[in-house]
Amino acid sequence: PTLRVKVDSETKETVLSGMGELHLEVYIERMKREYEVECVSGQPKVNYKETINSKQPFDWLHKKQTGGSGQYAKVIGYIEPLSEEERAELGKD
Repeated sequence: PTLRVKVDSETKETVLSGMGELHLEVYIERMKREYEVECVSGQPKVNYKETINSKQPFDWLHKKQTGGSGQYAKVIGYIEPLSEEERAELGKD
């Protein structure tokens, strides 16, 4: 069987897996034509399980010599969770 069907328990989506985009499009058209089933297709949703709980600083130095002038970068910053206002603005309540 080249077409696999599973239901993602976290996102409640029915996910079809096949040998490529064209293969999936053929099966979707067949479901519409033969079984009169309307399908909404697209990329599957990803249920992110990790989140940022506190402010974390970072300081990274990138040096790479490739035979020419090379690469050099210093990145300093921090990452922190969104405030309640920012979450509401994004609709992530």
